[in-house]
Amino acid sequence: MMTRPDSLLNTLFRALLLPGIVASALGVALVVNLAKNEYDELQDMSAVTRAHLLLEVLQAQSKLGDLSDMPPDFNPLSFELGLLSSDERTSFWVLDGQGQIILRSDQADDALLAASLSGKIVTASKHRITHVSSEDASLSVVTAIPLVERNEAILDVMIGVISGFILLGLFVAFAAYRALRRSAAVIIDLSADIERKGAHDLSPIDRKNTFAEISPAIDTIDTLMSRLDTALKAEQAFATNAAHELRTPVAICVAHVQRLQAKLRDPDAAESAAEIEHGLKRLTRLIERLLQMSRAQSGLGVSEEASDITPVVTLLLRELKERAGATEALVIHPPEGIWMSNVDPDALGIILNNLFDNALKHATVHTPITVDASQTGHIVVSNDCQPLSASALDTIKQRFARNSPLSEGFGIGLSIVQELCTQSGSQLHLASPREGEERGFSATLALPISEPR
Repeated sequence: MMTRPDSLLNTLFRALLLPGIVASALGVALVVNLAKNEYDELQDMSAVTRAHLLLEVLQAQSKLGDLSDMPPDFNPLSFELGLLSSDERTSFWVLDGQGQIILRSDQADDALLAASLSGKIVTASKHRITHVSSEDASLSVVTAIPLVERNEAILDVMIGVISGFILLGLFVAFAAYRALRRSAAVIIDLSADIERKGAHDLSPIDRKNTFAEISPAIDTIDTLMSRLDTALKAEQAFATNAAHELRTPVAICVAHVQRLQAKLRDPDAAESAAEIEHGLKRLTRLIERLLQMSRAQSGLGVSEEASDITPVVTLLLRELKERAGATEALVIHPPEGIWMSNVDPDALGIILNNLFDNALKHATVHTPITVDASQTGHIVVSNDCQPLSASALDTIKQRFARNSPLSEGFGIGLSIVQELCTQSGSQLHLASPREGEERGFSATLALPISEPR
């Protein structure tokens, strides 16, 4: 089973979406990593500066007196009390040359002091610990700054960067989708324009639905359609001209044969002349069918304005009565009211005459032909005959296909009807046997009817 090909829009959008997601993830990781490193460097510099400043203050204080004589609640960083919460304040220790604690902050945890390294900055127990000493190593200061605020800042930066990339990604995805959708819509319109082309419309493709990359392909298609249009017109012109040219000489031949037949006294010669006349009349009908086929191929089916087709149907039914001869051989239910339709009257005449001819040729002898046009827009032509199989019903719609080799027809009448129905928007339904019966054949023609103004 053939799988349906994926759409161009989905293919291009997925092709752009995956690299966009990967690029966004890498961008977030890069920006967050750079921001974290720079912020850590800035905060470490601030911590070292604070420790040195505290050391300078204590050295100046030691020149004025012994540090051991200072009150226990002395805190050079007391300004943090009014600025920071308890879990964000800096802890500090002041050590002498032997590593003994001279002064410490109230909330200092000695376990943090044990993790400090002289002259280095380390991280322990969610604190950033700094250890600085004086030049003579007689005094050292250890500070421990909580990482709560630093981690919150990094988290905020990460959330901001991720949010920014998400918004940027959504905007880019939306813009890309809109651009791809517009481009795909142009190609869809181009495909629809090409799909509408057929034997009756081989005009050049609309160039507003093309891109520069596919213009050469459109040029090639236009060239092929132009050549095909020329060939089809030549074929139609040949069929039309040939049929027109043959009508007059064939009619003359029929007249001469009829005059000859009237003069002949030999029964065998008269019979031969009758056979010639029959053959010439059959040739006349073939010429008429070829003319109808030529008109059908030229796109006869639809007229520009809707008109009442009831008089056309009535006229054709009157002509059918004259052709059928005996009144009992025909049952007609005439149309009523106004039938407004865009079906061309000439096309309707060709359709109905072919259906009537088909019924007259194939109806069982001494059985009536029924034409029911009592329902608006529906004409049913039925006759009695042997029932046809489903395959036979499909075959008789094809050109030059006949239900019986001995048939008088040419096998093109129903194909002409089918062609004109397709052009005019009409529907032709063939059924055998007739509805509710075991025999017969019926052709139902449904015409496109519009409301009268």
